[in-house]
Amino acid sequence: MKQIPGTMRSWIIRATTFAWMTIILSVGTAQAATVSYTLDNIFLNSTQQMTGTFEWTYNEDDFENGTGLFSELFIPMTSHVLADLNVTFDIKKSIEFTLIDNLDSDGVDITLVFVNPLSPTQSTLLNLGASKWSLGGTGANNSFNSGSISLVAVPIPAAVWLFGSGLIGLIAVARRKV
Repeated sequence: MKQIPGTMRSWIIRATTFAWMTIILSVGTAQAATVSYTLDNIFLNSTQQMTGTFEWTYNEDDFENGTGLFSELFIPMTSHVLADLNVTFDIKKSIEFTLIDNLDSDGVDITLVFVNPLSPTQSTLLNLGASKWSLGGTGANNSFNSGSISLVAVPIPAAVWLFGSGLIGLIAVARRKV
């Protein structure tokens, strides 16, 4: 078996140590993570579709206690925009939309109830029997025709790419030297 020269051995040790330290530091500390979701096929009736996109930011070890923020939201049959609304997230079961200054003649009361809790790895359907909407201060509890909340692609952490490329480099160097 051929001996690895001292400078090469030193380089391999430093590269391996760096790769492992990167992994340990990225796994060892609770980092903030963000996942994105879209409101898909949420129809208030046969032609009126509610659309939107929101992000859920959380510590990697505590998904339920994160915070949500809508970046886009369109509610048909009302002139109200996102700035006019209170949005309440219960990531285990629902999202609620109400008007900040709820006027009797122009209310917004929407509750999207999930079939399964949201998670950083899966989407969920709406519970159509429990999800309700009321617009215009009518007080009526209307049912949705369809709907789901879909997870947008989950990114791979940077440390995984760094470790993988370092490992491939080490294997290539080791093969060349043997």
